[in-house]
Amino acid sequence: MLDRIKDHYSFQTDVDFAKFLGITPQTFSNWKSRNSFDAELLYNKCPELNPSWLLCGKEPMITESKIQELQVNEAKSPYILRKKLTYLEDEIKVLSQADKIMSESGSQIKKAIKLLTDKLQLTEKELQQVLKKKG
Repeated sequence: MLDRIKDHYSFQTDVDFAKFLGITPQTFSNWKSRNSFDAELLYNKCPELNPSWLLCGKEPMITESKIQELQVNEAKSPYILRKKLTYLEDEIKVLSQADKIMSESGSQIKKAIKLLTDKLQLTEKELQQVLKKKG
């Protein structure tokens, strides 16, 4: 039952779920090993849970009236928002690293273009000199 609730909230670890519930990971581990839990705490932290399911295992897990409300509010849940923040922070780090690499590469490319441009101009002058001597 605890794993199913944890999955419903998309917690990756028991520790994250324990923090959400406001209990220690040891307490959560004890609940799992004893196949027990604090029903009042779970219902207070997860009010969309169907009390019949929580106490007796009678489906559905989520009360029907809460399903629609959850779909509307899901994007604003603290857990989802934290996940989005972490994702966006990671993306910013990756893009910042890519920008740094591109900037460094850009200066190398500019140096190479300058070198080739100089060689091109020298070669053009040599060609003009050769043509003048033949002409």
